[in-house]
Amino acid sequence: MAALALSALYDRLVIAGSRFDIQRNDEFSGVASGALWQAELAPPLWTAEVTLNDQTLNEMKQQAALIRKLDGARQSFLLCDTTSLYPQADPDGAILGTANVTIGTVGNDRTTAPLTGLPAGYALTIGDKMQVRGAGKDAFVEVSGTVVAKADGTAKVAIFPRLPLWVADGAAVILKRPACPVVIVPGSHNPGTSQGVWTSGAGFKAIQKS
Repeated sequence: MAALALSALYDRLVIAGSRFDIQRNDEFSGVASGALWQAELAPPLWTAEVTLNDQTLNEMKQQAALIRKLDGARQSFLLCDTTSLYPQADPDGAILGTANVTIGTVGNDRTTAPLTGLPAGYALTIGDKMQVRGAGKDAFVEVSGTVVAKADGTAKVAIFPRLPLWVADGAAVILKRPACPVVIVPGSHNPGTSQGVWTSGAGFKAIQKS
């Protein structure tokens, strides 16, 4: 089941703040000397804690209903990191304009995203987010090193986590309002507490659905 578009849920939420982080799925082992070994049992996943603004009772009832309609973790939806809606060097996306950014030739090193179609000299800064779309799926990655596009609009961007295996040459790259496909963590939705006509304390936790 495809993730709901931003317009279906995210754009209808009145978000006060969000905190994105990574949940690692590793196994550790060690010996008496203090040496440690780490094995990645599954790819790392993005998590998010979302707090909603205090709103009128009716407004919050409507948003709670939209979240319940997700049917727990059955329906995924796209969620933006509110601190990373645009690249830091292009805070309103005006420099990027209508540029068609895509993945170039994917190499064996999937910790680097080879981008094409950027404006010449376009800067991506460590901490920026990118959404990669292809094969009916979405990947959400973070820029790990500052880079400036060459005159031909190409740039090799260090990222984390690594590009999934389904990402192929020509996959679309979204830099304006990049979003992560997530589901609500079961039991985490708080519809808020009503006092008179106002409701406060609403929010939820989400985890990436790869």
